[in-house]
Amino acid sequence: MTTIIPTDHNVEVNGLNIHYLDWGGPSNRNLLLVHGQGGNAHNWDHIARELRDEFRVIAIDQRGHGDSSHTWDGYGVADFGRDLAVFVEKVGIAPCDYVGASLGARNGIAYAGDHSDHLKHFVCLDYGPEMSVASARNQISGMNKRLLGYRSIEEYVEIQLQGNPRPGADYYRNQAEHGLRLNYAGKYVAKSDPDMFWINGSFGVREVPYLWEQWDKIACPIMEMKGGESDFLSDEIKGRMIEAQPSMTWVDVPDSGHGITGDNPDFLIRELRAFFVD
Repeated sequence: MTTIIPTDHNVEVNGLNIHYLDWGGPSNRNLLLVHGQGGNAHNWDHIARELRDEFRVIAIDQRGHGDSSHTWDGYGVADFGRDLAVFVEKVGIAPCDYVGASLGARNGIAYAGDHSDHLKHFVCLDYGPEMSVASARNQISGMNKRLLGYRSIEEYVEIQLQGNPRPGADYYRNQAEHGLRLNYAGKYVAKSDPDMFWINGSFGVREVPYLWEQWDKIACPIMEMKGGESDFLSDEIKGRMIEAQPSMTWVDVPDSGHGITGDNPDFLIRELRAFFVD
């Protein structure tokens, strides 16, 4: 069986080098996959392989992640949104179907609010215009406790499996091989910019009103997929999202926490295929 390998590309976007993977595919339908905080384009490898016969699949490294540039200008959600708009135009994939996981969903809201004409469908994975207070506290606490580095990729895999065994060792190994780098001290550390941490605190809270404004403006079909065991989206946030976008599709994902792509990818793929038919 032939292993399908994407091609690596780079494009200048708003003065930054942005890396992306092009999975090719025979279709004239374009699918853009956008990772979460601390992630990278390879987070989608297992999803892209399943969908590349139906779409031309593009997976991006957002600013500050993967093999894209870090920036001292920071990581405001409007900046991420502008990156996505320029990227889609430069790569020439509009109109496209968009799937954003966590931070990729958050940034996608900023993008879609101003550029719904770029999008055929917009899918958010376990994120909305804001996260619940409980989840925000858990995020900050969890990041403060996270190891600074790992002695080996296998140590990383073992620790991740202890926290959540659902995705499996191969999934975590792929994340490590593309999301970690070997530093001068001989430790495997995250490629992503540690300055991203501040998105989770008061800085991110200040962006919430803007994100609700952008959410209200989205004018393409929307699907929100919430991890059944995730606390990111409270009932109050869910109600407000649906009130603003009454035609949206809401899906609760069984056997999944926040990381839907790893926890229940088969369910995710089935729902995406069904939603993209319209």
